[in-house]
Amino acid sequence: MLPHLLRAVDSTGGFGNYHEPFLGGGALFFAMARNGILLDRSSFLSDINKNLVDTYVAVRDHVEEVVAFLQRHRAQHNKQYYYRVRAEVPDGIAQRAARIIYLNRTCFNGLYRENSKGEFNVPFGKHKNPLICDESNLRAVSHTLRRARVSAKPFDRILDDACPGDFVYFDPPYAPISRTSDFTSYSKGGFGYREHEVLAELSACLMNRGVNVVVSNSFTDFTTNLYKDFYIYQVSVNRIIGSFVERRGEIAEVLATSFPLFVEPVSFPGSKNGGAIRTGPKPATSQARAREWLLENGYQDIAERIDEVIDKWKAEGKQTRRNWWEVLAGDKHGNPRIVEGRSFPVLRAAQIRQGVRVSKGALCRNPREVLLVTAPAKRRTKN
Repeated sequence: MLPHLLRAVDSTGGFGNYHEPFLGGGALFFAMARNGILLDRSSFLSDINKNLVDTYVAVRDHVEEVVAFLQRHRAQHNKQYYYRVRAEVPDGIAQRAARIIYLNRTCFNGLYRENSKGEFNVPFGKHKNPLICDESNLRAVSHTLRRARVSAKPFDRILDDACPGDFVYFDPPYAPISRTSDFTSYSKGGFGYREHEVLAELSACLMNRGVNVVVSNSFTDFTTNLYKDFYIYQVSVNRIIGSFVERRGEIAEVLATSFPLFVEPVSFPGSKNGGAIRTGPKPATSQARAREWLLENGYQDIAERIDEVIDKWKAEGKQTRRNWWEVLAGDKHGNPRIVEGRSFPVLRAAQIRQGVRVSKGALCRNPREVLLVTAPAKRRTKN
């Protein structure tokens, strides 16, 4: 999923602070940090699983102690030792973190699962040479986490921290695609249909606040209905965890976003718009529809300016036509274009429609503007 998520990050055109309330492995956070995207931003990372959060905190604050304990685990590793470590819960935070990492590296399929008592209960994995102590990576993770706030709390607490312009990525336990795939035991409380409904309501609340929201989930009728007010993209990803190897491989997942992406939506059966599902008005594809869209979204003055230009051409007997989306997307430097002596402001929606990078200061009067890229557009900038 990571390449699709990074495209979503790029499609925001810039954002404030970063929030990840279902931290898990933190793949997007670490990728963004590695690419220098988070250098001048605060990151708020959280998860309801306190064992996981304590592990991150220990790696951040006591990495050398964690490394030392992992070296001891590596020296004694075998099946009997695994079950002994699994049954014990040490007191010190560094020792507990080393235990979690060791169990995760040596258990079946690298799975994390808890029973109703909050106890890790994954059986021993038959790994030939597990990487139990990756010292250089642990130190790199420690360095990166020093710029982040890590806490144990439920996902709905994000309402306390997320501000307009921030970026929020929700990666909840996925909604089941079948009865046999209904696994949500990443923590003792589980995550059911009601929790998914609450998350969707929370996501809509953040979107209305002006927060950039991205949600990943399984591609089902249930999830697409939950996020019907969002842009919905189907993507294919590889699943690598499963009891049977033959059941792993590519599977459809969904990205629900509060803003359109710089991507050509993937085609899938039943789609009428090239792969993106969206309720509400259809996207603009012509001069008349562009003008209609402007009126619908609070740009009456710009629509009137277009009318003035068209009336001038008619009075002069000209049959001139312009791609007004191209005009409103600005020139190759993101500056306003001049048509018949009239300056047209650069619109964020127009730049997205044309498939170009959103420039700083691009106008967006309506945070919930409905607009989809419906045809491949030439990019003016390299990826």
